[in-house]
Amino acid sequence: MQQAASPTVLLAYAPYPVTTAVYLERALRKSCRVTTVGPLFPDEKIEEWHLQNLRVPFFQQDIVSSPEPDMAELLAANPSLVPDLYLWVESVGGHFPQNLAALPCPKACYLVDTHLNLDWHLQWAGQFDFIFLAQREYLERFRAAGLNAHWLPLACDPEIHSAANVVKQHDLSFVGSLSHNPRRQELLRRLDETIGVYCERCWWDDMAQVISSSRITFNSAVKNDLNMRVFEALSIGSLLLTDPAPNSGLETLFADGEDLALYRTDGELLEVADFYLRNDLLREQIAARGRQIVHAAHTYDHRIAELLDVMTGKRATTSTAEELRARSLAPLSPPFSSITGSSIDLSSASRSFVIAVLDYSPASQYNIATLLQDLEQIPGDVLVIFNDEGVAADLKGHPRITRYAIMKENVGVARAWNVGIEMAATPHVFILNADLHLELDAVREMEERLCALERAACTGPQGSFVNYRLTKDYLYFDKGTFDQPVAVDAVSGFLFAVKRNLFGPGGLKFENAYTPCYFEEWDLGLQIRQLGLQSWIVPTSAYEHHWGGSIAARREISCMGRSESAQEILQRNRVLFLAKWRKAGHLPESGWRSFGPDYALTMLQQGQTDHARAVIQSLAISYPDIPEVQALGIGLALQDNDMKIVAEISKRLHRTDPRFDLEKFLKKAVAQP
Repeated sequence: MQQAASPTVLLAYAPYPVTTAVYLERALRKSCRVTTVGPLFPDEKIEEWHLQNLRVPFFQQDIVSSPEPDMAELLAANPSLVPDLYLWVESVGGHFPQNLAALPCPKACYLVDTHLNLDWHLQWAGQFDFIFLAQREYLERFRAAGLNAHWLPLACDPEIHSAANVVKQHDLSFVGSLSHNPRRQELLRRLDETIGVYCERCWWDDMAQVISSSRITFNSAVKNDLNMRVFEALSIGSLLLTDPAPNSGLETLFADGEDLALYRTDGELLEVADFYLRNDLLREQIAARGRQIVHAAHTYDHRIAELLDVMTGKRATTSTAEELRARSLAPLSPPFSSITGSSIDLSSASRSFVIAVLDYSPASQYNIATLLQDLEQIPGDVLVIFNDEGVAADLKGHPRITRYAIMKENVGVARAWNVGIEMAATPHVFILNADLHLELDAVREMEERLCALERAACTGPQGSFVNYRLTKDYLYFDKGTFDQPVAVDAVSGFLFAVKRNLFGPGGLKFENAYTPCYFEEWDLGLQIRQLGLQSWIVPTSAYEHHWGGSIAARREISCMGRSESAQEILQRNRVLFLAKWRKAGHLPESGWRSFGPDYALTMLQQGQTDHARAVIQSLAISYPDIPEVQALGIGLALQDNDMKIVAEISKRLHRTDPRFDLEKFLKKAVAQP
């Protein structure tokens, strides 16, 4: 091989103007002398594929050849052509050179569609010294065949795949093909019926216009391929909503909820799309970061640099997904740092009652005055943190208040609770909303369970299992809906008890960032899990609470110099919550995964079929591959006498766990007399 500062590359492909090879050629020409070779694009393909209106021009290669040129003849006809490297790129239109052994240089191929015809690709690749694969899933198959194969994923061209300065007029868009893809067609049908989807098959500037004018752009993989649309959509800068394409490397290269959005099952698609359409701030932050990520490590310039390094012996192989991820993160700040600012730190009587007070709860029949009356019948220290000086002036001398603190302005719920925890000198601390009616029996039940239940750090009368990715409840346990203690993800924040000794350096702390309210209890639940402890809900009816005693009466909430609506606070704190816990690692798995199937089974045994149905349908969306969930789905289908569904799920169950005893399980699902 001729050693030169700028190697001469003979680049072979059929000149379809929107093929991957065009982007590779643009990148190659920045560092190499490039001569292209290939046939004219077939006129019949233009007709067959309806490309007459393609707004990217067709072109000729530097050397026009037949579709299957003999390379010895081609070199003889072009004596001045002395390539240092030969690169054949898979492209539509047909170009399959013969007699590649006549080339006096290393030969490489870049295979894009191995997921569509693997056997042919394995055979074709045998002619080349270097094989680069866009799809990682098939890498080991090529290596097992004795081929010198390397993973080189597709990429973006930032000059072409760039944001257009247009108004976002579409909620959802799709810019790919619908041909021969019934699953993709069905998913788009669901989206269109529920949300509306703008579909247009387009390229280059037109594609950038469509995606830029969309709040979300949709993708679905074909046979788990990591396709061009992933990188191109991220580069253009609208939120990409895609499936995870297992084994493709996507989930290592990009983080769900930080760089893009994943729907992990087809059943989850509508819910995820709706979530991000309702959360503008979070959506646009993720989209902006996704754009930074691809530009940092996933351009065609990056890919060509690695390809040339491998072909010239500067490196043994291309980067792994983990190496690419690290490279893409290196120049970036933590996710959502533009919003979160500085990093969030994790970090006498038997009981005290901590009450944060802003007003007299005008939307509720209960308020701080009635709660203090309740507490006259319940022993314990009463610690009040006044977030309003006027209310403090009225009540600071109340005989039932043990200690109090007065804030000059509203500092929010979490800060007030932390002040109360610092003031507490008892082993157990109860956090109370002011718009609450409380009886001694509830306090005793919560306190006894706090001491007795396994690894208990927090108890309360209501709580939930949480879908952390979408910040919503899988199942909320309201008053009177359960009769035994349940270990949950989070206890509701209007009334709960904690152990004082768990708070402090290295322990629990209410997160001050959630100012003035929302997400404190979910955050506390995750902190408790992080310590290896547990949150419990306990059955009691000795209380009354009506949601929104203060917030429902206010259009805006003023806190620490900022006035916001409840919706604005929710949006901002949702971003803060996700930023904090993604920074700590992947969002934890909810306890719903293990609790849900048993809970649904119990509902069936008790004859609560409608409730069981709702639970099973929820589980099937989130955890479709758990054998117990599949078996529950079969049980429902049998009740509905829908034998087609029974057969479909039975096949999936057999693939998931061939040894699963379905008959035994279904016997347990029969309602008990």
